[in-house]
Amino acid sequence: MFIINPAAGKKDASATLLPRIRAAAERAGIYPEIEITHGPGHAREIAARCAKTGEPARLYACGGDGTLNEMLQVAAGQEHLAVGCVPCGSGNDYVRNFGSQSDFLDMDAQLHAVVRSADLIHTEQGYGINIYAAGIDAQVANGIPKWRRLPLCGGTTAYTLSILEAVCSTFRHKLRVRAGKRELEGDFMMLAICNAQLYGGGYRAAPYASINDGLLDVVLIRPVSRLKLPGLLQDYRKGRHLTPEGTITEKFRPYMVFFRTAEIDIRVLDHRPLVTTLDGECLPQYQLHAEIMRCGARILLPPKLAQNTPVLQAMGEKACLKK
Repeated sequence: MFIINPAAGKKDASATLLPRIRAAAERAGIYPEIEITHGPGHAREIAARCAKTGEPARLYACGGDGTLNEMLQVAAGQEHLAVGCVPCGSGNDYVRNFGSQSDFLDMDAQLHAVVRSADLIHTEQGYGINIYAAGIDAQVANGIPKWRRLPLCGGTTAYTLSILEAVCSTFRHKLRVRAGKRELEGDFMMLAICNAQLYGGGYRAAPYASINDGLLDVVLIRPVSRLKLPGLLQDYRKGRHLTPEGTITEKFRPYMVFFRTAEIDIRVLDHRPLVTTLDGECLPQYQLHAEIMRCGARILLPPKLAQNTPVLQAMGEKACLKK
């Protein structure tokens, strides 16, 4: 089933998607169902209807990360459901973890997609597959739509402009962070709890994260002066703040904390709500909890991307199969 969100992105993609899906399906001898959503929450309703049948189903989210997020709320823990993504949104961060947007817009490849197991982030806000961000990152997510309405202002540019706008408000929060035996307090301006590598239209927050290793990569950034921020942002976008061994690079050491964990709790100590965003879905909170849901979802990947992609670990897949 292809679930198309006509409101995703800057224009309705259904006009071009429908004939391409039907042509590829005819070549493959497949007769898929196609549904068009009518508003927020409708993709989730359609996915829930499929889940209730108990029959194996491949569901494709044709929209942005928000459409995929709706469907994952239903597919989490459901072994008979597999979820794919046909990117038609503005940021399309989920697919960037695996390859290019064009890889996922190849309908012939999508109809021959390979099923892989992936971890999920489990929070009180729901399930996420990408990144659970808080503080300035969530404030930035709220500001992105305004910048995207400008001509030639794509996902990464809109994210960068929104960051600069938010920083001009002198944003910071005093937080207490607990993860296993680790506990720290301090002022932070950015926080990303990462299951995958990218967010914000291409910012590589966790350049060596794996979507099925059973761990969350946690990045905390202390307040940075406005003069130093632009240079740091460029390196942060490219993932130059961390080494493959998980060591913080010299340029970022004064500002960054990094560790991996399966579970984390964060409490706000300054009595101001912390805005959080789970794969783009925003909510103000005074405390948050996130933990890994091991092998929580079955995802669909075009065949050439299902093999040897850095965000998937072979050992992680074997652990999911044993489970």
